[in-house]
Amino acid sequence: MTIERQRHQDVRALFMELFEQGPDVREHRLAGVDAQLAAEVRSLLVHMTDAPLLAAPPAQGDPLGLCGQLVDDRYQVERFVAEGGFSYVYQAEQVRWRRKVALKAFKTSRAHDERVRDAFIKEGALLAQLSQLTTAIVQSYDIGTLADGTGAPRLFTALEWLEGRTLARLCADEGMPRFSFPRLFSVLDPIAQGLGVAHRSGIAHRDVKPANIFLIEREGHNVAVKLLDFGVAKVAAEHARGFDDTGNTIKAFTLGYGAPEQLKKDGPPSGPWTDVYSLALVATELLAGRRIVDAGDPISAMKRLNEASARATPRELGAQVSRRVEKVFRKALAPRPDDRYPDVSAFWTALHHAAPRRWGSDN
Repeated sequence: MTIERQRHQDVRALFMELFEQGPDVREHRLAGVDAQLAAEVRSLLVHMTDAPLLAAPPAQGDPLGLCGQLVDDRYQVERFVAEGGFSYVYQAEQVRWRRKVALKAFKTSRAHDERVRDAFIKEGALLAQLSQLTTAIVQSYDIGTLADGTGAPRLFTALEWLEGRTLARLCADEGMPRFSFPRLFSVLDPIAQGLGVAHRSGIAHRDVKPANIFLIEREGHNVAVKLLDFGVAKVAAEHARGFDDTGNTIKAFTLGYGAPEQLKKDGPPSGPWTDVYSLALVATELLAGRRIVDAGDPISAMKRLNEASARATPRELGAQVSRRVEKVFRKALAPRPDDRYPDVSAFWTALHHAAPRRWGSDN
């Protein structure tokens, strides 16, 4: 057995051991193992959750001591909103323009690290460029460094403030409804369009999931859909856990919606084809009206990522779709990246062509 394969098995075994344990037990166990192994397992534990990072239910407290503070002479912090895997989110007002923003301050305090800071600025510029090309991607206003209540420097990004709920929250509120094709396309067409813009710009999201799909709602109606959490969060996430740029570690993603290549350390690289896989999983769940992998079932998630026979398509989950539609999903969910659609635009075009003109006529 190669060293890399043994390492992969060690990560998997330790993850399985600690998944259902409390934080204290986890940290005590992780303190006694190799630092890189511990970092990889921590990342997987964090990314099994679907915690949204914008406009979440009201949160209590002020973990960074920022409420009432004027950040960077521009942002008046009003309240703490939510905690995600790698960041705290506050509602703030951009003083000069008097508009609400989501101020996301990352948990890592390595803002003094020049390599981290440079990567953060680079990814922030890419996100700003993408958000100018399409309204389907959450708009990025600014990035910088702030001092928290203890004086420690932290990286932050300012994003447009969104009112509504994530697709994950909608599914929870409605008891995981089964979507018709018209409803599926009304929600996911903007996401596919946004990913298409990113892919043509040479950028992959790598963490497409319901918690990163945000529905802007007014008077009970969806008026827009936004894709959250592009590259800036990934930089902070990976450096926060001690990851490097060598590609020899498991990168940040959500296990329940990951593609096989994201877990296989000796496998092919991730890219637009990875987003194809994840978006196909989201669409499969919506058409079938059920989760593919329960949030509390990491063993099934690992199995689905590692075994081609365990992958789920709409028909296998009970959705009434045609053979043409099923064929599109089987290609999008192929275990090998080379067997999938090369990017989301190709996948979504194929799905539109295969879908019925009227829901109920697809037999």
